[in-house]
Amino acid sequence: MPSAMQRFLLGRSKPLKPYIGIRPSKRCHFLRTNSLSPAIDKDNPLRIIIAGGGLGGLFASICFLKAGLNVVIIEKTTKYRPLGGPIQLASNGIGTVKIVSENLFKNINNVARPFWGTESGIRDGLTSDWMFKFEAINELPSDLRLPFSVCIDRSDLQLELLKELDEISGKENVLRMSSTLKSYEINSSGEVVVHLDDETHLVGDILIGADGIWSRTRSILFDESFGSEFASSTASFTGFKLFSGLPLFASMEFLKLGYCAYIGPDNYFVVCPDKQGRVQWYAFIRSDAGTDDVDRPSEYLIEAFKDWNPIIRDLINATSSEEIIQRDLWDRAPSIFKGWSKDCITLLGDSCHATMPNIGQGCGLAFEDGYVLSLLLKDIKNRQEIPHLLKKFYRKRIVRTAVIQGLGRLNSEAIKILTPLLPYRRFVDMVLSPLLPFVFRVQFWFCYSFCPVNIDTEESLDLAKSMSEKYDRETKLAWHDFIKKI
Repeated sequence: MPSAMQRFLLGRSKPLKPYIGIRPSKRCHFLRTNSLSPAIDKDNPLRIIIAGGGLGGLFASICFLKAGLNVVIIEKTTKYRPLGGPIQLASNGIGTVKIVSENLFKNINNVARPFWGTESGIRDGLTSDWMFKFEAINELPSDLRLPFSVCIDRSDLQLELLKELDEISGKENVLRMSSTLKSYEINSSGEVVVHLDDETHLVGDILIGADGIWSRTRSILFDESFGSEFASSTASFTGFKLFSGLPLFASMEFLKLGYCAYIGPDNYFVVCPDKQGRVQWYAFIRSDAGTDDVDRPSEYLIEAFKDWNPIIRDLINATSSEEIIQRDLWDRAPSIFKGWSKDCITLLGDSCHATMPNIGQGCGLAFEDGYVLSLLLKDIKNRQEIPHLLKKFYRKRIVRTAVIQGLGRLNSEAIKILTPLLPYRRFVDMVLSPLLPFVFRVQFWFCYSFCPVNIDTEESLDLAKSMSEKYDRETKLAWHDFIKKI
């Protein structure tokens, strides 16, 4: 017999409709301009507006719909397009997906690659020798009875979220595309009136800013300057410019590789194999904030890594300059003293706790946010409770998110400390190599300690094995076709 929690999280089943390339209707049936009574019931349901239809906003809307709440998402893009490379959805993140929707969990695993059975860790960038490995990535999920961490294309995850949203939303038009938040205000009834750039407006009970690190919602909420050109007022520059590429790269070395960071003088280089023979790489280059984009990034990076292991230069050479993405890397200091909400407005995901990408928790933390907030709001009976519950959401999440933000920065600082020590490998091998695996194990344990669901260990292993076998087949086939063409 399922628990009450499990019952409200059970979804419905109906044929899926494709969302990629489709522009949903701009109508929204449940948001009215008339004032409602404070009481929340089936005739006067709670109305939630989410600014931002990225991964965090989409998952939060799924959580709210599963909890029986009414939602509309405003998204500035005209239609969703495939974009971005693979991201890590760690055990805590994929575990959160599982408790919210078994169907979504299954569909994500069908297009993801598990870290189970792979080698992850830190290597000397010059020699490619392993300095230490992250055994905890494979060991801790079993210990905590969680699903294994997975690597998934951002576009694939986006598509699966859109499919799930379409399936559970019924005839409601949850997505309002080509809509940008211009401003908002609280009316005399305590409702939030959201003004859009097309001169229309929406009225709801709660506004959630899930609009990323350069959040318009946040800038209005805290009267901060908006946009990356004013970034110093809202976020912190990490000291790195990030370059990334996703080439098809036929090397057996990457078949059983999970996450690997090559460290060397001043910079570091991260690789994470993706589906169908591709390898996602990230080059972290020490830089000043606001530096101009590099005109010929391939040549620039080859020079920067000229003394490093040849496989790094091979990866860069396999990526055309036009396909290399570059950006300054920013994160956000924990909002220890500011909070995330005022009245009926709150923040979610990168808008309140952007992290360094090296810790692989950005998406997972946003998913946790949506799930925790849905639990707080699902039984609300009176609109006067909203400000209190939003503050409670902040209190429940601030310690965990702040620690993970700190761990992301600490990892970068650790690399800065390690790189000058590389010429003294004997010292590193004798002193640091035995110590750091313990440190990283504690780090991974804390990240995975958000355990909303348990999974049978054998079931998790069987699932991981089938995912790995599928990945191996697709990768080898892609490499075979690629080699035939050249």
